Amino acid sequence: MHEILGMPLIYYSIRIAQGISQTIIGVVGHGRDVVGPYLDTFSIIPVVQDPPLGTGHAILQTKPVLTSIEAEEVIILPGDMPLIDAASLAHLAALYRESKAPMGVLTAMLPDPFGYGRIIRADGGDVVAIVEEQDATSGQRELHEINTGVYIIDKSFLLDAVEKLSPNNAKGEFYLTDIVAMSGGAASYVVPDYNEAHGINSRSQLAHAAALMQQRINHEIMDSGVTMIDPSTTWIGPRATIEPDVELWPNVHILGHSSVASGVRIMPGTWIRDSHIGRGCTIGHHSIVEEASLAEGTELPPYTQARTTSRASD
Repeated sequence: MHEILGMPLIYYSIRIAQGISQTIIGVVGHGRDVVGPYLDTFSIIPVVQDPPLGTGHAILQTKPVLTSIEAEEVIILPGDMPLIDAASLAHLAALYRESKAPMGVLTAMLPDPFGYGRIIRADGGDVVAIVEEQDATSGQRELHEINTGVYIIDKSFLLDAVEKLSPNNAKGEFYLTDIVAMSGGAASYVVPDYNEAHGINSRSQLAHAAALMQQRINHEIMDSGVTMIDPSTTWIGPRATIEPDVELWPNVHILGHSSVASGVRIMPGTWIRDSHIGRGCTIGHHSIVEEASLAEGTELPPYTQARTTSRASD
């Protein structure tokens, strides 16, 4: 539930899942009193894992739901990896279906793979095992290809395989990664940008991911015809829409369900959330616009606060 650009981390996993399927299952455990109510705002089937006995055990808890669903494939996404790209998932799915393997694994080549499960490949290139850091040999720890925790799996194989998992490992948990060895060889796709693989386990990783997301969004917006005087200090949320020929000055934040029409100039230090800015508006520096709608051609003086009204209020 920690936020990047005004949205919880798990929002990004939900958003990519919504682009794939109408049926989404959310497994919650620790902190479900906080995460659960947020998931309830989406069309997500909740499943509780308690106690938390590993990733394989988490999937095992979904068996009653998965059994009732007609889909033949299951895609598994972590809830703390906001940088996974939909294109990477599409490539993984295509390779998996072409291979006829029972599962596909999304991998990455990390400069520093410490803490991640390592990918073990057969001579032919298939992924034949994933070894967790705690269980890896010194030689396996030298490998730089890691498991992202993103999979596409034949449902029948998955439900059968998780029943066979054993907690015979350093953590005493049921590892989902162990089903790779049961698959006889898994298909795989290596993400072109290893940053997609970064999970969030600390505040510094959160800040790093936020900066990468900021760059990704800002590049897309500038490519559409928006001018940013200083992209490094401009923060645009994933749900905001900005039309071409908008001019954004430094230290501007546009978050939530905000929309900015063409011809708008937004001066430095402005904060906008859940608002509509009409065509040709000018917003003076260090202004705050929240849950408001500014009519076309509005000129908002500096240091203005506009909230839940079409007219600015000092």
